[in-house]
Amino acid sequence: MKIGILSDTHGTLYPEFEQALNQCDYIIHAGDIGTEKCYEKLKQWKDHLYMIRGNCDHGKWAAYLPEMLTFHINNLRFLLIHNLAHLPVRIEDTDIIIYGHTHTYANYQYRGIYYLNPGSAGGNRGESASMLLMDVDGEKFSIRKIHK
Repeated sequence: MKIGILSDTHGTLYPEFEQALNQCDYIIHAGDIGTEKCYEKLKQWKDHLYMIRGNCDHGKWAAYLPEMLTFHINNLRFLLIHNLAHLPVRIEDTDIIIYGHTHTYANYQYRGIYYLNPGSAGGNRGESASMLLMDVDGEKFSIRKIHK
């Protein structure tokens, strides 16, 4: 199974990333979608899409999006949040925390929990645009970073 992970598109969803997402079973977006147009484009994966509101997501289209989301894909327990500084106190029932906001790629483990930040899919602030592809096999997974 393949999961596409992105954050901080800020209104830009590059064709290269759309192509990669089309090959995924699930899509996870960690906020700052940016525009209603980008939001509508992401909704094409509605049956397999998890997304939250970031600090730059405003307007009617973003109003219903949660600020944090917990969910399972297969046997993996995910917590999705935009700003890691807003993590809840209790996270022990989590395998993977996915976050954004910093526009900086991160992939590390701390106290038995994996932390993933795909960087900025919109490539804002001068950095190159990036997203992650996660290959899942049961409770095992591998991460591959994709650059535009």
